[in-house]
Amino acid sequence: MGANGEDKALPLRAAGVLSDGDCVRVVAKAQGARFLLLTAKPLLEPVVQYGPFVMNTREEIEQAVTDYREGRLAA
Repeated sequence: MGANGEDKALPLRAAGVLSDGDCVRVVAKAQGARFLLLTAKPLLEPVVQYGPFVMNTREEIEQAVTDYREGRLAA
């Protein structure tokens, strides 16, 4: 629920960002529900995401994808 008191439903597999004064209400139908609620301080730096890769710049993303494809980014 937003600070203005209005409910905002999220679509399936979506993420939402809460602000000061917001709250969360989960309503599950007969099939139940699974969700993650995460909290963190803002990074205050750029964030670029592509697939499973998260970096600060597009160039870093491209390098990570190249490293992965060439086997340099594997566990």
